[in-house]
Amino acid sequence: MMVFQIFGRMMGVKKIDGDWQVFRLDESQGKHSRLWEIVIPDFVDEQGIAIWLDDMYHESATAEYPTVVRIK
Repeated sequence: MMVFQIFGRMMGVKKIDGDWQVFRLDESQGKHSRLWEIVIPDFVDEQGIAIWLDDMYHESATAEYPTVVRIK
């Protein structure tokens, strides 16, 4: 699973059965839950995920967290 810090929130993205799935991550408990409201189209490749997430969540940017960062 790719892990991103999205303007201060931790999220994961994984391709399952040909579809990108997005998860909210709770690293303190080692849990994750699916975010159904975020859809990443099939044409977005792995290198484009951060750009897509930035487009979806850019309203959440702050001075402390101005960008989407891939953690792993």
